[in-house]
Amino acid sequence: MAELGKIEKPDAASFKEKRKLYVVPTLPFEEVASQFKIDEAKVERFWGEVRGKIEYFVSTYGDISILYLEGINEEENIGIEFFERFGKDSNHYRLIKSLLDRGIKIKGIEKDEYIELSRLLFEEYSRSFLPEVKELHEGFYGKNVDFDKWREYLVKRIMETQDKMSEHASKTIEETLGETGNGVLIITDGRPIEFPQGTDVFQIRPPSFDDIAKTIRKDYPQ
Repeated sequence: MAELGKIEKPDAASFKEKRKLYVVPTLPFEEVASQFKIDEAKVERFWGEVRGKIEYFVSTYGDISILYLEGINEEENIGIEFFERFGKDSNHYRLIKSLLDRGIKIKGIEKDEYIELSRLLFEEYSRSFLPEVKELHEGFYGKNVDFDKWREYLVKRIMETQDKMSEHASKTIEETLGETGNGVLIITDGRPIEFPQGTDVFQIRPPSFDDIAKTIRKDYPQ
């Protein structure tokens, strides 16, 4: 498994010829901003800082050829219109547009079957805690329904599906990054993924990320 590199004062000479992947760990900042009362300025600062780091890496190691996105099918064609939901004046939109203006390709890292199965499993796991669902199950299967065992099974399937998604994402990056290409991967913080061998991996995690994540996790503990 490739290791995450440090972003402080890298030695350009030692990394120049190796393929590189700049990993941007995120949470659904824009989607949950109102729910968790996150200051929009903090979200803007995060994406602005990410853009600054990426521009630094480009100036140090050369152009980026591909942007990898989770939650997107590998066969789906994504253009700048997909990001207009964040607002054309947002730093998130400006980051993606700056990359597209450099001629990068956007590539999804998912298979639809895994996306749908993962969504179904998570929904079923969440519903298993509802008293109404338990009552329905007991009405059909009887009072001896073991919901703890059912949840254990769902967790097992969720982990198996995540492993398959991780393997597929790693394979997709391996097959498309090239021997000396540079790419950006925007992915949910904490999602397990094995990076391709022979790749220098740099995590772009500015201080603003931890500030926002702390607010979210305080109100929505994992």
